[in-house]
Amino acid sequence: MVVCLLAELLRDLGYSDIRADHTSAYPDPEKRNGRVPDVTAYSPFGRDPVVEIDTGTNTTTRDQRQLSDISTGLDPNESLLQVDCDDPLFDGW
Repeated sequence: MVVCLLAELLRDLGYSDIRADHTSAYPDPEKRNGRVPDVTAYSPFGRDPVVEIDTGTNTTTRDQRQLSDISTGLDPNESLLQVDCDDPLFDGW
């Protein structure tokens, strides 16, 4: 599952307090504006990532609402990242 792989990548890169939705391997992320992002972590490099993972290039209206809600609920030290798990970067994970 892409969520676990992304969480493991962040851990390997030195991020801490990694949280991932839809898996028992990590604690659930805290809600942002009533929505649960897919992955969150504390960054040793600056802004903390808040990640939402989608599939395909077409973002649905529901996905857009979720992204908008999460975005408006971010702390100043967080950045929203949208990841397309069909992107070649994730191909084969």
